[in-house]
Amino acid sequence: MQLLSPSRVGGFLTHLPSFLRVFYRLMTDHRVSPIAKLVPLLGLLLLLTPPALELDFIPLVGELDWLLIIFISLRVFIWLCPPEVVREHVTQVARR
Repeated sequence: MQLLSPSRVGGFLTHLPSFLRVFYRLMTDHRVSPIAKLVPLLGLLLLLTPPALELDFIPLVGELDWLLIIFISLRVFIWLCPPEVVREHVTQVARR
């Protein structure tokens, strides 16, 4: 279970505020296409649909589907953003 090792979870929690800043900066950047900005919103909408809400009553599966949908929608969002814009925002956030 290397996926849930304490060092990986700690690293994730350490980088989470920086990732949120990059995500916010990309969502407000005019160079990112509106279609890319729609992906996280559609992921959130998917979480609020009745089939996704029904899975919340099953222990562990309910939490895993939330994490999986959030992870996939954020990865697709970053993938759809222009790489030079992502690099620019990552370096600006890293300098702080």
